[in-house]
This record gives sequence, C-alpha cells and structure tokens, in this order.
Amino acid sequence: MKIFLSGSKTAAVLSEKLTALLDFYCQQNSEFLIGDCFGADKLMLEYLYAKGFPNVTVYVSGARVRNRIGDYPVKHIAVPEGLTGFAFYRQKDIAMAQDCDAAVMLWDGKTRGTRCIIEDMQRLNKPCTVIDDGEE
Repeated sequence: MKIFLSGSKTAAVLSEKLTALLDFYCQQNSEFLIGDCFGADKLMLEYLYAKGFPNVTVYVSGARVRNRIGDYPVKHIAVPEGLTGFAFYRQKDIAMAQDCDAAVMLWDGKTRGTRCIIEDMQRLNKPCTVIDDGEE
C-alpha cells in the first residue's frame, strides 16, 4: 500500500498518535510518498530515516530538493513553465495524491497546502486520515 504523508509547514513535533500510525504502516511494509518541504514532511522523513525504514520515495517539484534526509529515491515532478510559489510546489502534491492508495495528514487546521491535499483525496475518493498537529 502506498501512503502519502504530508502536513503543515508549521509542524514542530510528531504526536504519539502519528508515530503509532507510522509504525503500524511500517509493520505492514507500506511504501511512503513524502514531499521535500520543511515542517511535517521533514519531521516524518527524519522519523522514518531514524527507524531505518527503507520504503520511502521523496517527491520534488522541479529539479531542486529542498530537504534531503538520507538516501531515499527522489521523484522529480515536471512543473509547467512560469509556475512559481504555491502553484509550483503544489505539483508534487497533486502527483502524490494520484500515486497513493491513502494519505495521512498532520494538519494545523489552517495551512492551505494541506487543505488542498485533503480536498484532492476526497475528489479522488481515497482515504485520508487527518491528525491535528496539536494532538498528543
């Protein structure tokens, strides 16, 4: 099963609820699809890398990797010329939503990018678990 992991750029820690879910998916030998953003993406990459979990692919909009943790394979997503900012980085999120079977989002309830991903998952009729980034 391919699990899309993402969340708010404001995330500073992973809750016990989230790490327990990550551990469960690791035990199931799932594959994780994660972006290269700071915040939730980076925290989850660091957690999986520290566990030595190998089944992770990092999705990147364009050519430049923003946060490189370990030696996980990178999937570069082509971005139409002229896109910048939010629209540029959104391309990797769209690709991960299409490529995954389910998603887990660590959300602060405000971040636009995470909200868009949750809406993508609903449109695609794929399961999406949303964890409040303030939960313990």
